[in-house]
Amino acid sequence: MSIIQKIYTDGACSGNPGPGGWGTVLYLAEGGVHELGGRDAQTTNNRMEMQAAIAGLTLLRDSGQTQPITLHTDSEYVLKGITQWIKGWKRRGWVNSAKKPVLNRDLWEIMDQLHAEVNQTLDRPVQWVYVRGHAGDPGNERCDTIARAFATNRSIELETADFPSVVSL
Repeated sequence: MSIIQKIYTDGACSGNPGPGGWGTVLYLAEGGVHELGGRDAQTTNNRMEMQAAIAGLTLLRDSGQTQPITLHTDSEYVLKGITQWIKGWKRRGWVNSAKKPVLNRDLWEIMDQLHAEVNQTLDRPVQWVYVRGHAGDPGNERCDTIARAFATNRSIELETADFPSVVSL
């Protein structure tokens, strides 16, 4: 089984809400790459950003890997949501600081569970890294290309490595 070193994630939406897509790229220790993507006919950009992270975390969990990884996202919503805000949301019964129900709670609960499961098996917790979108970072640019292709229902060839299959979300 390949060792995952880095995961990049991105989401895209044509209209918000509208048709959306997500892309996830896993960079492997031996230099290989594994790419995933999916779409939803009617969604939001934030949901697609979350789906990309969920797909990466799912593959990481299913790999049984113990080596630490970094997960790169250009979504401050995903980054701050999973590393900062979620503790307060859960403490307040899934109500945000404005006393409104947390948007995308269904996906936050999935991501929170996956994040906890992955962190139980890794030597160190997942390191979440913010990367500026559309700034030339190759991992982010590739995820964006994948997400946009899925959002617009265009075919795209994905690189695949030796991983258990992951169902598109």
